[in-house]
This record gives sequence, structure tokens and C-alpha cells, in this order.
Amino acid sequence: MKKIFFTLSTLFCVSIPFAQTITKTHVVAKGETITQIAKKYNTTNNVLFLLNPEAVDGLSENQVLKIPTTSNIQHTVKPKETVYGIAKQYNIAIEKLYDLNPGLKEYGLKIGQQLNLTETTAINNIPQTTGKPNASTIIVEKGETIYGIAVKNNTTVSVLYELNPGLQQNGLKVGQSVNIPVTINKNETVFIDEYKNKPLKVKEVKSRKIVVQPKETIYNIAKTNNVSQEQLLQWNPDLKNGLKEGATLVVGFDELNESKTVATPNYTKKGVDLTLPNDGSVKELVLLLPFNLANNNFSNPSINQNIKENVFLNMTLDFYSGAKLAIEHLKDKNYNLNVQFVDSKETNRALDVSTLKSDFDFSSTDVIIGPFFQKNVDAVSESFKNQQTIIVSPLSTDKGKPYPRQVHTMPNADIVKSELLEYVVSKQGRMVAITDGKKTPATYFNNYPSITTLTVKTDEKVSPTVLKNLLSETEMNYIVYDATSLTTTIELISTLKSLQKEYQIQLVTLEKLDVLDSSDIQMNDLIALKYTFPSVTNDSDTNKKDKFAQEYRTIYKKNPSRFATRGYDVTYDIITRMFESDENSNIFDYGSQQIENKFAYINENGGVYNNAVYILYYDKDLTIKEAK
Repeated sequence: MKKIFFTLSTLFCVSIPFAQTITKTHVVAKGETITQIAKKYNTTNNVLFLLNPEAVDGLSENQVLKIPTTSNIQHTVKPKETVYGIAKQYNIAIEKLYDLNPGLKEYGLKIGQQLNLTETTAINNIPQTTGKPNASTIIVEKGETIYGIAVKNNTTVSVLYELNPGLQQNGLKVGQSVNIPVTINKNETVFIDEYKNKPLKVKEVKSRKIVVQPKETIYNIAKTNNVSQEQLLQWNPDLKNGLKEGATLVVGFDELNESKTVATPNYTKKGVDLTLPNDGSVKELVLLLPFNLANNNFSNPSINQNIKENVFLNMTLDFYSGAKLAIEHLKDKNYNLNVQFVDSKETNRALDVSTLKSDFDFSSTDVIIGPFFQKNVDAVSESFKNQQTIIVSPLSTDKGKPYPRQVHTMPNADIVKSELLEYVVSKQGRMVAITDGKKTPATYFNNYPSITTLTVKTDEKVSPTVLKNLLSETEMNYIVYDATSLTTTIELISTLKSLQKEYQIQLVTLEKLDVLDSSDIQMNDLIALKYTFPSVTNDSDTNKKDKFAQEYRTIYKKNPSRFATRGYDVTYDIITRMFESDENSNIFDYGSQQIENKFAYINENGGVYNNAVYILYYDKDLTIKEAK
């Protein structure tokens, strides 16, 4: 029987509702795995996780799973739905949803719009330059837009303009016939292995021209046409001078080039290859934890006093205790896993990677969790950059360097702020940011044109008259507060409370502000304002968290600290991904939620970052709850 087992280390050893897509159901038989079920229905583990988020925690006999009947996994936008709500519903990152649906970030949701929820492996057929693409027609219905028709029919606005002379100048009319492109069998397509970046089949691709529309970006054009920004620049050298509305761009090889074929494309899938073979072989996980055994003799009774006084050692042991409990909980899954705990000898100043690698053999290591400090994680990533080992940063919120096989499990400050603002924007109310520019530059809000910014000086009182001129009498007013002065804060809370008699007002912050924890701020006032803030951990009460805390207390005779829970969540999540992902697929391609942390990864600038943030608020029953 396959088991999780520990190898003794020379350094340190221990013995420890998806209604929009047509689906059918499958009843889990005893002993069935997610991989077996995925292969049975010719789908993938990640798609099954998308349809059945609870399956990430494991399968049980007689559990009913939704099985897709089509390879196109999409969501049809309903009235009042938001990007934030849809991302949360399917447990994927908002940025990933934007990445899968070019134009969504710029133009927002449209009722009836089809949103892609999974990657597509085929590049859309590109029409030939001579003559117009073959087309069929549709009848424009009330409320439809040119962009919505393009998205619905898997084409671009530029192609619709090309097929329908006068459409760009005259716009749409209800009942109008619009030509849309159809697939032509003789057109040829390049199929790309999304994760290995290897062409599976290369055929002829013809070039065509597109006209740059208002508000389009190079990034958006590249995504819409399934090409890279580098290729656009190669085909259109003038782009280096910037993108101009109305300009004509070549998409595909330069039509002056006599070659009739395209060289193997340099698709990079964002430069990330996070795969592990799922062939039944033993996988090896190493946890690099800073026990610093040279300074901490755990057999000496004095170690107890050292543990009490040494905050860093306390944190290490708590993380370790949580990781051990996660491994214990996963034993019944019979994963063929070798877990090793290694003393990293890490400090906040440095980590000697050369000595570490000479003392321990990492040649067969698939995944490393650790070190704790980001600069040390970067040092390990640099040393392992020519090896296929995945390096997981478990605790740091620093961005670090974007190594392609380094995974940041803690959302950084920029992601936290962005997620909060995405949530607020999705509510489609009136937004007013009040900032002193100390925590976040006032210019930061320029990225969100729908937010009105009001800059205040230290201890400055926000004038009720000025504020009233910025509020809406009919919509919810979201006050995005980002100032540090206690005087300003006290005065603002009082003003907002008085204005609630005339306006709907909700207070939000880009992080949980310390100034709002002051004894001078009344909890009842924050509750009345439904104070809302982002958090990387779920501070609301859940049955899952209570059950974990009770078991932890039974074993360790104390309540789990945040580091203990973090150790459990990261370890449980990483091990599950090592074994529950598809063979040769990205093991970080689906979202999951553990005890206190959730994980939904995006690829950004060559690195892999957790984009999952909880949006919490103060409720009337004096508890913290997760916002919907």
C-alpha cells in the first residue's frame, strides 16, 4: 500500500451551482480518485475541481459530482452578477478571470455574456487576408452590443467591422442582420500544449489586419487574438512608439514575407511550467524550517525558556506543528510521498544555500516549502533555477523576484489592495477615496477612473459639505478610507454617521487599519457603517475552523496560533496539489480553501502569486463575516 512516509534527514529528523454549463452527474464509488473519474469522462482534474470545489478536500463514497458534457466550460452572466461574485463562486482569482476573458476588465460584464472559466488549447482560426472570412448571420436583439456579440461568437470587434461595412460608423440596431465569422475547414490552426509550450500540431496560419479601437491596449489585442505582445511588436515595428486609435495592425506573419508557414510560435504560457508527473512514482517534499539546532538544543530542559523568549523559534515550532497535523490528516489518502523536515539554519539576515545543498541531497526533491524570509526564498530559487524543483514561499508577503518555479502563497500588499477595490467596483455604487497619501499614494486611485479621490492633510477634518457634494442620493456610497491620523478618523466616523440619515454609506479600507482599532472609535459605529476590509486570512467563525482548533488543542494543549494554522493550510494544500492534479499539468491551476487561508494562483511577470483574499465586514451580531 502506498503511504506517506518520512525519510530521516542528517540535519533534522522527526516521525510525524454550475447551472450555466450542461452537466451530468457521477456517484463516487468506493476507492475512486478524482484522476480516475476525470479520465473516465475524458476531462481533467482541474475542470472537476471547478465544477465541484468541495472535491478539493477529497472524495467520499456516494458523493455526487457534476461532470461536464462539453469541453467549453463557461458561465453565462446573469442580472446583478459581479466579477467578484463570479470569481468567488468558482474559486478562481479575479485576475485569472480577466486573463481568460480579454476585454472583461476594460468593458465590464454584460448580461448574457459567456465567460470562459478554463484555458483553451486551440488558437482561434485566423481569417485570410485575401477576401473576407466565410460568415453566417445573426439577428441583433435588444440590449446587445458589438463587443458582446464578438465575445459570444468567439471573434473580435475588428473582424465584425471587417465583415459588416458601415457597422463601425452606424452602430447596431435591433433586428439588424450582422455577419459573423465561421470556421473554415481549410483554415489551419496551431495547437499548443498549454503547460509544456510545445507545439502539438503546426499548420498554415494566414495573416490579417485589424483596426485599433478606442480604449484598446496592446495587452488586450494580444490576448484577444491569441498572440504574444512580442509577436505584435515583431509584426508591427511602429508599436514601439505607442498604440494609436484607428491604426491598422498586422496579426500573423508579415504579409510581405513570401513564406507560407509560420515558424514554431514562442508561446510561453506566461513563462511558467509547474508540472509534476502523476505516474505513481514517489514524490519528495522537503520543508525547510529554521530550527537552528546549533543554537537550540531540544534535549536540554532550558530549551523551554528559550522557546518562551524566542519569538522566531516559537513561530517555527507552531508552523511545524500545523504541518505535522496536515500530514497526519493526509495519511489515509495513501499518497506515495516522502516528507523530509530539514533545518534551514535560516535567519532574517541570510541563509547559506551552498552549505545546505552540500549537507543535504535535493536532487530528487519535487517541492520545497520554505524558507520563511523572502530574500532567502529568492536565494534558494536562484540556486535551484536549473532544477525542476518547485519552491514555495509559505509566510512572506514580499513580492520578491519572479522566479518561474517560485510560488508565493501569501498575497502581497498590492494584491490585497487590488482585490478590495475590485470588490468595491463590482458593487457599481458611488466610490469616494479619502487618503492622506502616506500608506498609499493618492495617484494609486488613478487606476480606477470610477473612484473620486479626496486628499486630506494630517489631522485635517473632512468637511461634511464637501463630502455631500461627492455622494449619491440613490446609490450606495463606498467611502474608501486610507488615512492614518486618529483625529481625522474620529471626525470622519462622526461625519459619516450623521450623513447616514440622508445617504447610504459603507466604510471600506485597503487593509485592516490600526487606527480603527483605537479605543476612541466605537465598535457600534463601525458596525453601523458595515466596516469592510481585506484579509489574507479568514477571521470569521466557521465550523471547519472550530473543529481544527479543537483537535489542535487536544494534541498540543494550546490554541493554534496563526502560524500553526498557516503551517497546516500550506502543507495540506501543497501535498494535495502534488497528487490531485492532472498528469503533466499545472498543479496550481485551481483554487482551494483550507482552514483559514485560500489559494487561487495567477501568473504575473514570470512568477506565481496567490491572488485569493477574503473580504470581511463587521456584522450587526458583533461578529466578522465574509462579504458576498
